[in-house]
Formats: sequence, C-alpha cells, structure tokens
Amino acid sequence: MYISAFMHRDELLEITNRWFSNKLEPDDPLRITRIITYDSFAAWAKLLDFMKDLNNKLFPMTVHQKPVTIKKELKDFICNGTLPKSDRINQLISKYKYLPEYYYVGSPLAGHLYHDDKQQVVSMCRLKRVKRIAEKTSRYAALHINDKIREMADNIWREEGGNPDNYVPLPKDILARAEKRLMLSIKNTGLILPTDIVTIKDVLGVKVIQNGVSESKLESVIDRFSGAAIIEKEIHTGNYNAIHYVIELKVDIQDIILKFKSRHKQAMFSNRGLPEDRLLEDFEAFVGTGSDTVQLDLIFTTFDELIESEIGRSMHEARIFKQRQHQSSFGNIPTNIEYLIEYLIAVGLSPAVHIDEIPIKIWGRYLPDTLSHRIRSLYNMPGYSIIHP
Repeated sequence: MYISAFMHRDELLEITNRWFSNKLEPDDPLRITRIITYDSFAAWAKLLDFMKDLNNKLFPMTVHQKPVTIKKELKDFICNGTLPKSDRINQLISKYKYLPEYYYVGSPLAGHLYHDDKQQVVSMCRLKRVKRIAEKTSRYAALHINDKIREMADNIWREEGGNPDNYVPLPKDILARAEKRLMLSIKNTGLILPTDIVTIKDVLGVKVIQNGVSESKLESVIDRFSGAAIIEKEIHTGNYNAIHYVIELKVDIQDIILKFKSRHKQAMFSNRGLPEDRLLEDFEAFVGTGSDTVQLDLIFTTFDELIESEIGRSMHEARIFKQRQHQSSFGNIPTNIEYLIEYLIAVGLSPAVHIDEIPIKIWGRYLPDTLSHRIRSLYNMPGYSIIHP
C-alpha cells in the first residue's frame, strides 16, 4: 500500500510488505497510528489550502464551502440546483428524486462541496474512505497475483503433460492447485508487491466543474501555484468523459505544524493511543521525517458528467459493486490482502498500540466475520455472539 497523498508513504509500504509476510515488529501499531493520523491531517490541510486558492483563481464569484459526510448530501445538492439542464439530465434527476434510496445514498463520504450564491456546484474535494483504500489495493494486487497464479498453473499443466503450445482454458482444479502452491510459497518466503502495483494516487480527490473554465485556464492556474506541478494528464472518453490530472504539491512543514497546533486538541486526535500529554511535540518530531510532497487526483468535467457519475451511466457506486463482483473470481489471496489492509488501517484508527499477532495471513482462508471480530477487539468491543461461554 503506497499512498501518494501521505508524506510517510515509503514507511507505510515497508510495514505493509512486512505484514504481507507475517512479520510484526513491536512498535508497528504506534508507527501506523502516527502515519494514518498525522499524514492524513497534513494531506487534508494541504488539500483545503489548494481548494481555497484554486477556487479564488478560477471563479470570479464568491464561492461557499459545504461539508458533506454522506453521499445523499452530495446527490441531493447537485440535483436541486437551478442551472438549465438537458432532457436526459432532467430525467435522471426525476428518477433520483422519486427513489433516492436506489442510488447508494447511504455511502459515507468525507469531503467538501464548493458552490456559488445560486447553489450551483463549482468544485468538490474528498479524502478516500478506509474501505475503498483496502479494496483498491486488493484490486491492484489481484491483477499482479493473478499473473503469478496463471504462471504456476501453466507450470503444473506442463508437469502433467499438457501441451504448452495449445492455449486452452485451464481447468479450475489446476488453477486452485496453483493458488495453493503460491500461498505456500508466500508462507515460506514472504510477499513483496512492487511499488507501482500498489500505488494509490487518488486518496486525495478533487473535482472541478467546467462552468466557464477552460482546460487551458485550469492548467495555467495550477502551473502558477508555488510548489504545484501537473505530473500526469489523461483524457477519458466514452462511458465517462473528463480530463484526469495527478497534481504534486510541495508541503510547507512549518505551516502544517502551525495548523496542527491550533487543532491538536480536537476529538479526532484522542483515543488513538497517541501521547495526548505531548501530542504537539510528537507531531513536530514526526512530520518532518517523511517526504515534503503529496499528490492529489483532479478530475475536470462538466455538470452533465457530474450527474452521470453520481446517478447516471457511470455512477461510482455501481462501478464499485461490479469491481467487487469481478474480484471474487481471483481467489483467496486478494481477499486476504483486502482484509489485511483494512485491519492495518483499523489499527491506526483504534486505541490499540500493541497487538500480539497479525491476524490475517496471506496464505490462510477467512470469513468476513474474522475481520470484523478482530477490528472490534481493537476497540475492546464485545463480539456479536449471542452468548459468551
């Protein structure tokens, strides 16, 4: 798990790869807690500064900020604006208002909407949820793991007299044996996934609605920002139409420390096992030891495409659901990777600063309630058992 929005992304990847190999160090829980808590604070603070500057330079009108914590707030807002709309968009909005529950309105969200005086959205930003980070890491890893399983299956096929020159769909039992062989190999020698395979670039996400803003103006504004650079650009056409950028931002460490100093007594920093009596000193000692850059994902699109992405043909949640269905075909290893990543992040969010073992092994097999039981245990919460023998 290499999160480009985190300053200590290299350290987090090192811990992740060790956990894939079931190698726990005593100070891992506290290290993870510092990374998850302090790096996410720095990333979010930097994102909000970026959004303030971007909106001021892109839009001549007053731009208002609205926090959103659940998808219904976002979808209701964009569907209630007075902007003239095409027949298709009006039809989509009518269907949404008739049955909003059909559109995954209960999905949690951590972000901000930015809008003008007429309640028209001009931009938005968000920080990706834990579950989505784990799923995305698992999906990226699954593609890599699937190649390994296929390679081992081909070897088994040859060992048993199959003709390597004639491609045929390999029998499921050979694929299952190949996966088991790979699991045993991981148990004996560990697993280190290449950085490029598990890099997640969109933990910080921004969306800018064209609204009279041209592609060249957006790029010119970003290029003039001090410490900002466009490092990737990709144009999407078809089911979803937008321009996708990856932006790298330079972090002013002293500015981040000042922001933390004004907010370090907020509830979000309590009950995570951090040294609350010297939290500011702990943050100051930690924050300068990582990278001085973070990356964010920026989507430049139209209002119509925004509607399509929330309640239309390219709806985020529908695509996620399809990805989950597809991922099940990869077998146990990617599922275990997802469970392990979710547990690792849960350790960082919980009061626990000591664990006895890494409860998910890449070579094991687990039901979902194994993960939920272990996460509840981090918070000293009772399990779901009806009785306690």
